[in-house]
Amino acid sequence: MKSFFSERADRLKLKINVTPNFTTMATGHGDIKPYPQKYKIIDSPMCSYKSGKQTVDHILYDCKLLEQERESLKAAVLRTANWPGSKNKLINKFNRNFKKFTNNTTFDKL
Repeated sequence: MKSFFSERADRLKLKINVTPNFTTMATGHGDIKPYPQKYKIIDSPMCSYKSGKQTVDHILYDCKLLEQERESLKAAVLRTANWPGSKNKLINKFNRNFKKFTNNTTFDKL
């Protein structure tokens, strides 16, 4: 969570409509495979596409299954900043686009 919210004051300033997907991405808990694998609920933390461990970074920057959703987020960021940039910047400057990305992510299909 610290990579998205480096300062507590930053988090408190934002008005975020928190959704389960947003929380999953910001915390790395929930439906991202390493979390249930840690508790032996599933066998493997690998992405369904078998292209890497399904971490927040993998979902955000690399997952082949989310290329279309990522391109929309990436295009919004590239209008005024560099991609990939920091996760903190995604939350603070591109919150609406990041929220759209997270809401369009279906973790159980990854």
